[in-house]
Amino acid sequence: MTAQEISDKIINKTGINVFENSRKREVIHHRSLLIYLLREKMNLRWTNIALFFKANEKDITHATIIHSHHYYKVYKDENPKLEELEKQFNFAPVDLDTLDKIHMLETKVKNLKNKIKKYEKVD
Repeated sequence: MTAQEISDKIINKTGINVFENSRKREVIHHRSLLIYLLREKMNLRWTNIALFFKANEKDITHATIIHSHHYYKVYKDENPKLEELEKQFNFAPVDLDTLDKIHMLETKVKNLKNKIKKYEKVD
């Protein structure tokens, strides 16, 4: 399961856009769930979580991500539906080296595509 699949599932099940620029309680709670799952279940680094949010057009700082992760347990106590939703996700263990290799390969592919486009324009 990818980070995008997780966020899509949260959005589809709840109707709450976790990438919305909002301070509404339900948005904050579900965004925190997403951050918790990405960090604790997928072992993503803080920087990769921030990059994921930015790729989904949500400008969020490193500090905000850590804060949201830290308060997830509090939010879960306030909103029992978060725990129900959390239990709907199953994860296979992923090691950080594999994630780094995937990121590196994705970057190489992107760079190669850009080079191809550049050479196509020359012809």
